[in-house]
Amino acid sequence: MRARTLLSMGSVLLTALAIGSAVLGPIFAEAVTNSYVVARLNAAPPQLTGVSWRLDSERVSVVPSQALELAETAAVDVTPGPFGEPVGQLESRRYTGLGGSEFYFAARAGQCEHLDIEGRCPAAPGEVLVLVSDLETLGIQVGQEAPLPLGEPSPDAEEPVASPVTSMTVVGSYTAPDEEQTGWWFDPAQLTSTPPQFDNRTEKVRPRRPAPFLTVPGTFDTVPDRQWAAFVDVPLVVPPDATVADLRQARTSAAVSLKTKVDVAGGEMAGVNDLNDLPAIDREVRLQQATARSSIAPAVLSLLLVALALLMRLLMAACELRVPELALASLRGLGSRQLWALGVAEPLGLVAISVPIGAALGYALSWVLARAWLVPGLPVPLPWVSIVAGVVVVLGAVAVSVLAVRLVLVVSLASQLTGVRRPKATGRGGLIAQLVLVALAGVVLISKLVGGAGQADPDVTDLVLPVLLAVVAGLGATHLIAMVARWWTRRRSGSRSLSGFVSARAISRRQEGTLVILPLTAAIAVAVFGVGVFDSAATWRGSVAATASPADNVWSSPLPIRDTVALTHEVDPGGTWAMAAASVATPGLSLSVVDAPRLAAVAQWPESWTPGRDAADVAKSIGPTGGVPVLTGREVSLTVDNQLGTAVTVELRLGERSGVPGRAYLGAFDAGESTMTERVPCRQGCLLVGATIGGGAATAIEMSGSLTVTDLSVDSAVVPGALDDAGWVPSPELADGVDLTVRAGSTLALDIDTGGEARAARLATAGVATARPVLRGVDVTEAALRSYDEGFGGVPLVTVGTAESMPFLGPGGALVDVTQLTSDEAIYDDFYDVRVLVRDGAPAAIRDALSDQGLTVASTLTEEVHTLDQGAYALALRLYAVVAALVLLMALAGLVVSTAVQLPARRRDAAALRVVGVPRRAVMSAAAREFVVVLGGAAVAGILAGTLAQYVVLRTITLGYVDALSTPALIASIDPLRLVVLAALAAVVLGVVAFVSAALTVRGARGSTLRETAR
Repeated sequence: MRARTLLSMGSVLLTALAIGSAVLGPIFAEAVTNSYVVARLNAAPPQLTGVSWRLDSERVSVVPSQALELAETAAVDVTPGPFGEPVGQLESRRYTGLGGSEFYFAARAGQCEHLDIEGRCPAAPGEVLVLVSDLETLGIQVGQEAPLPLGEPSPDAEEPVASPVTSMTVVGSYTAPDEEQTGWWFDPAQLTSTPPQFDNRTEKVRPRRPAPFLTVPGTFDTVPDRQWAAFVDVPLVVPPDATVADLRQARTSAAVSLKTKVDVAGGEMAGVNDLNDLPAIDREVRLQQATARSSIAPAVLSLLLVALALLMRLLMAACELRVPELALASLRGLGSRQLWALGVAEPLGLVAISVPIGAALGYALSWVLARAWLVPGLPVPLPWVSIVAGVVVVLGAVAVSVLAVRLVLVVSLASQLTGVRRPKATGRGGLIAQLVLVALAGVVLISKLVGGAGQADPDVTDLVLPVLLAVVAGLGATHLIAMVARWWTRRRSGSRSLSGFVSARAISRRQEGTLVILPLTAAIAVAVFGVGVFDSAATWRGSVAATASPADNVWSSPLPIRDTVALTHEVDPGGTWAMAAASVATPGLSLSVVDAPRLAAVAQWPESWTPGRDAADVAKSIGPTGGVPVLTGREVSLTVDNQLGTAVTVELRLGERSGVPGRAYLGAFDAGESTMTERVPCRQGCLLVGATIGGGAATAIEMSGSLTVTDLSVDSAVVPGALDDAGWVPSPELADGVDLTVRAGSTLALDIDTGGEARAARLATAGVATARPVLRGVDVTEAALRSYDEGFGGVPLVTVGTAESMPFLGPGGALVDVTQLTSDEAIYDDFYDVRVLVRDGAPAAIRDALSDQGLTVASTLTEEVHTLDQGAYALALRLYAVVAALVLLMALAGLVVSTAVQLPARRRDAAALRVVGVPRRAVMSAAAREFVVVLGGAAVAGILAGTLAQYVVLRTITLGYVDALSTPALIASIDPLRLVVLAALAAVVLGVVAFVSAALTVRGARGSTLRETAR
């Protein structure tokens, strides 16, 4: 009765889990799609999801502040959908002044509550807030009344326009909004300042453009018509219960706004946000919705098949315990229909009990997973697909119940009387079924391997392959273990131990023992496959996130790349918290530019990008071989021993700041040793990027001999490392025909020979190579590297390795060091998208210094990972981890129940051995060995099958979607550490089960057991 009770409870549990799994799959698929809609829209920048309206000042019959209020009211009426409260802003046109810069005024209601301000908020017309970094560059101070006369613009600037506001009072300063406030500003990029830059398209210098002078709406009352406009930003606000239908309504509103014009205060308001990307987001959601459902299918299918296989095993055991009842009923004259009714009554009753339990369990588990993984407050739907899936599983459980009864009813009376079923030859039908399974598994496996690795959505073969391999592995393990056990019992060797013989004989003769191998193998294989897919997808998403945000925090810099590098070196001299980086888009090749010496300390570098090489190795391979000396002071002194036979001048090249190259000329140095001094504008520090030796102003002259630099000082202080650690080399721009040899140490010794011609000798610091070393992305060809030099006119590049991904560009770029690329080279700042990478925990002084210069946080690694983890596909793949846990739970429950049911028969065998004199220890050892062999064989077969399925499937399916060329490829690799952990865990769990089962078997093995059986 105890065995029957355990079997009934186990059957109800497995049936309920199977029904719950069927109900869970469709519910979770729809819930993750809705969650993705909410998370995706909330994470997107407001300008990509919101709607903006513009009211021009032409023919407006009210003052600007009133026009703004009317525009906000009108925006609510013409923007239906899940949108929030509109926020208006007044803006003037750009005026010229303050040293030729182009500035403008802006006023946004509530602006002071969303900025970090020093001073006070403007309260009267003419009072303004100025960006901190602009105070110094524009030469104004807080509390100062700054006149705004028409300034002298750059000669290449547009026609200057004088500001109607003749003076302003600076009442405070502000820094760019932090990450939490960027959404309120709709487009936080407007609060940055840009220095003068050369525009390659217009071939003119664009003047400095300070961040807006934030003021009050009353200031605009003096601004004439056509010189101001009102903007109304309507952000998208996504509630937790938002659905795909809400997204489509918002998409419609955004599209209509670009075609709609609204009369406001005698003027006309029109939609202007052409950056709205809701159509693309809608397409992305549709794609992920379909793929999420297909990706959940293999997990649910595997779980259902394992549950039904274990259910079949338990129902078979239950029916076998009822064999005496069925035999007695047959002897009493019951017909076949009555026998069938008697046989199926109990299993069908268990199925009926399981239906409400399973349905409730599936919905409850869906609710728990939604609360744990999805956006808070998300409703949990109950789609009709879940109901249909539950009904199908119930029908499958009924079919399994009927099959189990049939297999028992066909057993002969002789087999019923033996008490224990012995292994017998597989019937023709069973053999054909097994061969078909093996052939099908082989065909599917070969087709996936031969088909190659091409990422695609899961198809039928991806769904069935893990289960097929698990079943074939289970069948193979069952036959192999039984065959080895039979061979072992037939060996004629005196060295065999008694316990080994007894355990092998038990395995070969006890069918119940080997029947547990198939479902256990299947469960372990599915668990290994599920954990592997889940972990591989998580690793891939981490690589994608690190590509987009290659540090804990990524700041956007409006400064040129050289100024940004100088800024990071100034605020973080140790190089442990911040580093400059950039991406450069040129025809044919894109470059990922990093400050290589700081790469390992600051940036994120996943192991999958360069297997076997960490960030430090990468930095060493592409970085400079020497440092760049920094000259800080007012006067530079140079001591030279000239043995060139002619007087020479030494030009020190001091890099560039704000696009202006620095030069210092020292000389002329006559024959012998002499010292020269020259004033330099280096109070803020100058980079010594190289030197040129020649005639007056370092022009070309004829030289032959040696020159030794014995000292380089600034303000009478020796510059550390300027001679020995600076990596002085002949410049890549060295003129042809100049023979230049450099020997650096405590002095800098040069051998120069111009071959009798008038030429200059050019040197560079940092060990800059003629061909700059780069790490090439796997999607970049060598021809593309050559095109950068030959077609675009850049520097020569040489490959020192390949990478699966890299910052910003993924596999489609080349990684290069900023010093190697820009040192002593002319660069186009317009091509550089400049950032600063900052580690978590960076001192507040560093963050404040970056903010003061107008830098803003563009992204964080945590945000990128969270956004990817909240994708519909990523959330769907979490179900694989749930499946792995559930199948192991089911397998363990089935194993415990099956072992408990076999316990009486095993005790009788053990008692018989004890009666004939076999020691207790030998009986215990034999029982333990039997369990270890059976369970260990199942574990090994399951791990191998699951690993093979993982390797094959990962090569051909997509584990996530990111619509960008920078997306790194999924690496179909097997984690050895994970396999070791799984094997160790399986060994511990199964070892404990084997020991406990053996102990229980021997504990009750006494002579009284045989007497009880005889009665």
